[in-house]
Amino acid sequence: MIDSPCNDICTIDSESGLCVGCGRTPNEITNWIHYSNNQKKIILNALKKRRNNINNMLDNRTMNNLFNVAKTQIFPIGLILILALARLIPHPPNFTPIIAVAIMSGYFFKNINLSFIILLISMLIADTFIGFYENIIFVYASLLLITYIFHKFSSKINFKNLFISGFAGSLLFFIVSNFGVWLLGSPGVNDIAYEKSFSGLIQCYVLAIPFFGNTFLSTLVFAYPALYIYKALPAQFSSR
Repeated sequence: MIDSPCNDICTIDSESGLCVGCGRTPNEITNWIHYSNNQKKIILNALKKRRNNINNMLDNRTMNNLFNVAKTQIFPIGLILILALARLIPHPPNFTPIIAVAIMSGYFFKNINLSFIILLISMLIADTFIGFYENIIFVYASLLLITYIFHKFSSKINFKNLFISGFAGSLLFFIVSNFGVWLLGSPGVNDIAYEKSFSGLIQCYVLAIPFFGNTFLSTLVFAYPALYIYKALPAQFSSR
């Protein structure tokens, strides 16, 4: 009696030498068993290979997801916070990274609400140390507007047109923030109070022109490295 292709075991007839159940000779039964075992091994190996492929695919997806989260969320947030905190370093008048922060906030994140939140948090953290001022609402409003605009046109931002983007952002900031200075004054900054008239508004803008150069230059100084660092990460993990 030996293991066989029969339902249970083969019983060899002593006279005929054949299995009573399947009618095979012992050699045929042995060959069948070897063939069956080989087939089982092939199937098991195929299943193991498929399982390993699935595990590798899941591992790759997990790693890709981790890199994507790092690229699209963690790294940009950290970079923007670093830019914002650079305001705490002593600097010439208007030579700050705030417009670069606004532009990059709009560029880095696909979700506009996240762009706004990161911008506001980074600004508030720095202003907590620097101090708040009366016309801060206009500064924040101009930065939110810059973030919104550059979020809408984020696909067009690159190294070639960042110069124009920086100029446009600086000009928008100049117009909105100095309107706030004209409307509310600028306590602590030469204590200038402008006439609430068109001529007073023009005077405010004219006196602010010398500071525009630093605003624009600082935007480029901070925006270009930020964009370069972001672009330098592996392309397969890029959200843009």
